[in-house]
Amino acid sequence: MRKASRKLFIFNLCIIFAILVTRRCNATTYFVGDTSGWDISSDLESWPLGKRFSVGDVLMFQYSSTHSVYEVAKDNFQSCSTTDPIRTFTNGNTTVALSKPGDRFFVCGNRLHCFAGMRLTVNVEGNGPSPAPVGAPQATPAGILQPSSKKNNPATGVASSAAHVVGRGLRGSMKYFVYLMVFNFPLILYFVNN
Repeated sequence: MRKASRKLFIFNLCIIFAILVTRRCNATTYFVGDTSGWDISSDLESWPLGKRFSVGDVLMFQYSSTHSVYEVAKDNFQSCSTTDPIRTFTNGNTTVALSKPGDRFFVCGNRLHCFAGMRLTVNVEGNGPSPAPVGAPQATPAGILQPSSKKNNPATGVASSAAHVVGRGLRGSMKYFVYLMVFNFPLILYFVNN
């Protein structure tokens, strides 16, 4: 009887761990501005419409050396002020993890670009990645959608900006899962066999 309860405990522990890993794998990477990237030609005001940002998701900003990304407070966002930024990025390929719920504000470091529309508000919902509500557009791993930029070319399709995270979400979680299984497998076998 004791051996059966131990096996049941280990089985339940594995189920809980699998649920946690699966939940983390639902994170989404959003390429800001789609194929136009973080650029003055992108329609960044409408870009977040129809997207649901959750804790654990990632924003990917891709931009040229004439631009930068400043995360700022709401009052600085409205005035395009970069005098007291929360964070500053200038490397041209910036990843921002959405680690807590609430509004996040991003502007280009060039104030004229900001006034011309290079600014972005993102509302991060909830405590973790969750599915979109019924009837809402959902992230697709490999769909063909039009970019949301001012120079839309209807003749060409582009990959969705809402691709599932591969580098951080799935591979990162799988790396931890494999690590835990390799180092804990002997311990699990010990409990199951005794």
